[in-house]
Amino acid sequence: MVARRGRVEESGDAETTPTATHQLSRALDERNRQVAALAVEINTAPITGAPRDVAAHLVGAARRLMGDPTWALAIVRSNHPELLPSGAYRTEDPRTIDNVSEAELWATTVGARGTERAARVILGPWGAFLIVEVAKREDVAAVLIAPWEGRAEPSAAELDLLSLLGQHAGTALEHAVLYSTVRQQAESLDQMAQVQSDFLRGVSHDLQTPLTSIRALATELQALPNLGRLAREDLDVIGHQADRLSRMVAQLLVVSRLEAGVLTPRQEVFAVRPLVERTWRALRADRPFSIHTSGDAQLAVADVDRLEQVLWALLDNAAKYSPPDGPIAITIGPTDATTLEIRISDKGTGMDAATLARAFEQFYRADLARRLVPDGSGVGLYAARGLVEAMGGRIALTSSLGRGTTVAISLPAERAEAEVGESASASE
Repeated sequence: MVARRGRVEESGDAETTPTATHQLSRALDERNRQVAALAVEINTAPITGAPRDVAAHLVGAARRLMGDPTWALAIVRSNHPELLPSGAYRTEDPRTIDNVSEAELWATTVGARGTERAARVILGPWGAFLIVEVAKREDVAAVLIAPWEGRAEPSAAELDLLSLLGQHAGTALEHAVLYSTVRQQAESLDQMAQVQSDFLRGVSHDLQTPLTSIRALATELQALPNLGRLAREDLDVIGHQADRLSRMVAQLLVVSRLEAGVLTPRQEVFAVRPLVERTWRALRADRPFSIHTSGDAQLAVADVDRLEQVLWALLDNAAKYSPPDGPIAITIGPTDATTLEIRISDKGTGMDAATLARAFEQFYRADLARRLVPDGSGVGLYAARGLVEAMGGRIALTSSLGRGTTVAISLPAERAEAEVGESASASE
C-alpha cells in the first residue's frame, strides 16, 4: 500500500489526498460547530416563558444551526390555542403567526414514521421539502420545514443533527405548555385564596358589631331588678354564646391576617397558669379538669391575648371531642432554660394517622369530626399553629384513634425568679 501511494503521488495525483483531507476537516469542523450551536440552543430555550416565545426561538435555532433563513415552524394542531396558537411561525417574532400553507399541512401528514429519522427530505406536488418532525400527538402536531427544491441531498450526519433538534424542539414546546398551564393554575389558586381571605375578613368584621351588641344587651338586661331566675339564666346563655361566637369570629380574623402576613404579636412576660384557668372558666365545659406544673417556675414570653386565643381553640376542641365525663389535663413546665411547654391532653375520640397528618390544614375536618360536631369551622388548629409560630414557638400533635389527643405548645420563656428580682430592683 505504501508503494502504491507513492506511485500515485508520482503520477501527478499528489494533491488528491491533501484536498480530501482538507474537505473532511472542514466537514468535521462544521459538524462540531453545529453540535455546539445545538447545545447552546438547548440551554437557552425559554421554556419558562410563553410557548409562543419558545416556538419563535425554535425557528431561530433551526436557522442558526443550519445557516439557512428559510426554516419555519408549522403547528397545525394545538389543544392549547390560548398558550400555543396553531399557525406558521416564519420569524423570530412570537407576535407574527401566519396561516399554515397547504404544503406545510401536507408535510405534517407525511412525517417520519417507524424507524426512519425524524428529519428527511420529502417530495410531493408542492416540490421538495426538508422536514423535521417536532411533535405528532393528539394535543400538538408540528414540524420544522424548509424548501429543498434544487438543493443537495443532506448527509446522514445532517439528518441526525436535525433529528436531535426536532427532539429538543418537541420537548421544549411540551415543557413550555406544561409550565404555563401550571403557572396559570397557581395564579388561579392564588386568586381564589385572596377572594377567600377577603371574604373571611369581610364576614368577620360584619359579625363583630352585632355580636358585641347582643352581649352588651344581655348584660344590661341581667342588671334589671326583679328579673326572674329563668330569664336571668337565659340571658346568661345568650351572653355566653355571644362570647363563643365572638371568639370564633376572632379566629377567622386571625386566619385572614395570617394569610395577609400582617399579624405581629406583642412580646409580654407573664405566668401561664392563671391564663389557662381563666380560659377554662370562660369555656364553661362541665367535665373533669386538672392543671399540673412541673420543674422550675418559668414565665412565658409571648402575646397574652394571642395565647388565650390558642388555648381557647385547643381546650374547646378537647371538650367537643371528648365524652361528657372525659377528663382534660394540662401540664405546664420547662423543657430547657429558655422554653416553656404547655401540654393539653384529653381522652376523646382521637385521630387516625391520615387525619393527624392533615390536622393543621385550613378548613380540614375529618368525617368523624363532622359527624360528632357538624357545626365546626375547621380553622381552630390552623389558626393556633399560625399564632404559636408567629410568637416564636412550636406546636405538635400526638393522637391515637379512640384514645385521645395531646397538644404540645412550646414557647420562649425565662425563669420566674429572674423576673421577680428585676421587678424588686426597679421598685427600690
